[in-house]
Amino acid sequence: LQMLRHTLNKQKRYLRTNRHFSLKKSDKTEKLVLLGSGWAAFHVLQQLKNTNRDITIVSPRNHFLFTPLLPSTSVGTLDFRTIIEPMRSKEKNVHFFLSKCTGVNFEKKSITAREEDDKGEFEISYDKLIIAVGAASNTFNIPGVVENAFFLKELNHARLIRQHIIKNFERASLPSRSTREKRRLLHFVVVGGGPTGVEFAGELSDFFWGDVNKYFPDVPVNEVKITLIEASKSILGSFDKDLVSKMMKNITKQGIYVRTETVVKEVKEESIVLSDGSEIPCGMVVWSTGVAPRKFINDLDIPKTKNGRIIVDEFLRVKGVPGVYSLGDCAEIAGNPLPLLAQVANQQGKYLGKALKMEKPKPFQFKFMGLMVYSGNHKSALDLNNFKGYGFTSWILWRSAYLNGIGSLRNKMQVPFGWLRAILFGRDVTSF
Repeated sequence: LQMLRHTLNKQKRYLRTNRHFSLKKSDKTEKLVLLGSGWAAFHVLQQLKNTNRDITIVSPRNHFLFTPLLPSTSVGTLDFRTIIEPMRSKEKNVHFFLSKCTGVNFEKKSITAREEDDKGEFEISYDKLIIAVGAASNTFNIPGVVENAFFLKELNHARLIRQHIIKNFERASLPSRSTREKRRLLHFVVVGGGPTGVEFAGELSDFFWGDVNKYFPDVPVNEVKITLIEASKSILGSFDKDLVSKMMKNITKQGIYVRTETVVKEVKEESIVLSDGSEIPCGMVVWSTGVAPRKFINDLDIPKTKNGRIIVDEFLRVKGVPGVYSLGDCAEIAGNPLPLLAQVANQQGKYLGKALKMEKPKPFQFKFMGLMVYSGNHKSALDLNNFKGYGFTSWILWRSAYLNGIGSLRNKMQVPFGWLRAILFGRDVTSF
């Protein structure tokens, strides 16, 4: 009993002296704060998590998302969990806080973070700060986009899109719906002719012709329509023109209508308004028109480019701010602007993780790995340094490349099973 009483008193004294969790930096261990959970942040963490550093990750998302396969999850080709990796680590030196960074005091070397529900705010000090928060979807301040369009940038976006697609087909199969209303519900508009927009349109076409038309016999097949809208003269402007020409033929055969040099002026609840004044009824609008700086980046008082990206040097150090680094879509190397691609953020993350372990690192050099896009009907376009192709073989290579790029062994096993399941049994058409 005396030993038990002594133990309880000791625990009480411990709780009294440790009621408040301290986030102040240790005098011995270097304190590194990492903002973000995207491509750049994830690969920085993979390089540094086993080092003698106290690493704190702050992000409103507790997982890394393998974005190239995100369109596949929106139609049920792959399960949502097969394309994510946890940002939390089993390493004791790695801490994660599900919060948003709201400000940085560069003189005090500390950040302010707020919980998602805005219930609490806390401060974390750092020796080194890595800003890798990515970018937000660019709406170009077009009215109605935020309220009525679907984005395809996060996992919850893909889930909402999938639910809405099924809901539209369910509604269109009801006898109480008029022909005009069915036509509107079955018109899917994709705004943005970049890789994400093209791949989603292709996946949606596969979903309809491969599965939906079998399970919804009461839906008029001739009323289903997918429209891909692009403001410039051509979709996939960064791809080889011959490849785009071949792709356009395949896309047209799949029933995808491509409208180039078309600008959306407004997105309404049941239609879109174009710059020429015409209004097109539709049941769903997916918005994929590039990215813009996040509000957090805009609010930082540090040197930025005209397009709002943080200016860094060839070592990814923020100009004029010691101990602070930035990379990925929210940063730009002075005099060497790079494309906003996952492979850029991927390489920068790996580089910075290794560079921070060196006394004299070499400057960052980007190695272009080529471009890939899936356009539906088991056909892909590969625009690589030493190979250009379009078709079924390129589709096999496309899948192989992404399977190799997925991080964990668990997902490397689950993704092929997901592909095989979709081929053998079809995609799931239930809504939950």
